[in-house]
Amino acid sequence: MSSQRPSPPASIPPATIPPATIDDDITVETDRMFDEMREHEAEVDLSDLRWADLPVFLIFWVLFVIVAAQFYTRYVLNDSLGWTEEIARYFLIAVTFIGGVTAMRKGTHIAVEALLIYLPRSIRHWLLVTIDTVVAFFCAAMAWYAYQLGLRAPGFMVSIDIPMAYLYWVVAVGLAGMTFHAFVRLIRRLRRREAADVPGFQDL
Repeated sequence: MSSQRPSPPASIPPATIPPATIDDDITVETDRMFDEMREHEAEVDLSDLRWADLPVFLIFWVLFVIVAAQFYTRYVLNDSLGWTEEIARYFLIAVTFIGGVTAMRKGTHIAVEALLIYLPRSIRHWLLVTIDTVVAFFCAAMAWYAYQLGLRAPGFMVSIDIPMAYLYWVVAVGLAGMTFHAFVRLIRRLRRREAADVPGFQDL
């Protein structure tokens, strides 16, 4: 009795998937924005750091040492250093405003940019000019008020005999640095040297 091999099943043609169509440029801009956001989150680029960014790193590491000393003395030695909590709070304020200078230079401050995707390039450009102008004058006004508060700050810190005015003046220096970079960005944008493209807040 001869054995008969079963015939192979008929090949099923692959399902044809219609190519994705892009309705307008908004979809392209949105895809590019999220692609660059993912690339920015995946990579840490330190190539654009400058010597002007050194103070914020020094302040951060001093803050780290103070917080570590506070944790060690409180939970290991059960005898916390009284001055660490207050000084750590002031260093956190300092690293916020001094670090804001680096963020302003790199254009990485938090911003709501969803509306910019839907605007024409020319309108987007002048809207960004308006935003840069408001930011520059706001930072300048806040720097002036912080300096004035430093002149009127009463007394010293609670745990260490350091005038409270120094804290306000550090804030004023940070705001002054942000003012400088905001005006630089405004001038570059008026000269059309600053890109008005979205994605990426670094281009804003």
